[in-house]
Amino acid sequence: MMKRAIGIAVTTLVLISSQVQADTFHLVTAPFKPFTNPDHVKGGFLVEVARQALKQRGHELTIDYRPWPRALAEAAKGKYDGLLSAFYNDERARSFHFSAPLNTTKMVFVGLRENFVGARYKSLNDLKPYMIGVGRKWAYSPAFESNSELRKNVVKDEAQGIQLLFKKRIDLFAVNIDQYHNTIAKLNEYDVLKTLVMEPAISINDQHIAASRQLPKSEQFLSEFNTGLAALKANGGYAKIRSTFFGF
Repeated sequence: MMKRAIGIAVTTLVLISSQVQADTFHLVTAPFKPFTNPDHVKGGFLVEVARQALKQRGHELTIDYRPWPRALAEAAKGKYDGLLSAFYNDERARSFHFSAPLNTTKMVFVGLRENFVGARYKSLNDLKPYMIGVGRKWAYSPAFESNSELRKNVVKDEAQGIQLLFKKRIDLFAVNIDQYHNTIAKLNEYDVLKTLVMEPAISINDQHIAASRQLPKSEQFLSEFNTGLAALKANGGYAKIRSTFFGF
C-alpha cells in the first residue's frame, strides 16, 4: 500500500512538473504560401512543423502574420519569442539567435523536358537564349537579380508561371521548388513529369526560427525547439507533415 501511495505521489509530481514547465510561445512571420499561410487551417508547412516540434516538449504555439519588415523589426525588439521562416545572414545574426533549420528550400529553374537535352547549365550566361519567368518580389540570388543580359518575364504567381511554361510563352521558370510542387499538384491540366529542374539551384536557403538576443531566455527557447524538432523527425512526424503539404 505504501509503495502504491509513493508511486501515485511521484506520478503526480511529474505531471505537476511538466505542467509548470509547459509554455506558450508566440511567433511572428509574414504570409509566404505554402510555408506560412494565414488562410490554411494549420497555418502553413513551417507553422505546423513549429507547432508539432514544440508539442513534443509539451509547449504550445501562437502565430501572428505581419508584413515582413514589421515582423522582422518587432521580433528583433523582443516583442515575440521568435521570427519564423528567417534566412540566416551575418547582419541578422547580430540581432538574433537561430534555431536548427525547419526546412531547406531552393530557388531553381524549371523547364519542359522536351526542350532540354540535359538538366545542367554551367553559368547564367548559358541561359541567355531563353525567356525566363520570374516573380516580381521573389528573392533569388544577387547574381541572378543583377544580371541584365538575361531575358526576364515577370509573372504574378506560381500558377501563372506554370501556365506560361506549358504554353511555351517562357522557356524557364525561376521559382521556389517547394512552392512549385505545391502549386502544380493542384493544377490537374499540367503534368509535373513533363518538367525538369535545372542544376545548380539559383540559391539554397535554410528556414529558421530567429529569436531576439534581447530576450534573456531566447537560447533556452531555441534549445527546447531544437530538441522537439529532432524528436519530430525521428518519429516520422516531420515526414508526414511534409507529405501533407508537398506530396513527397
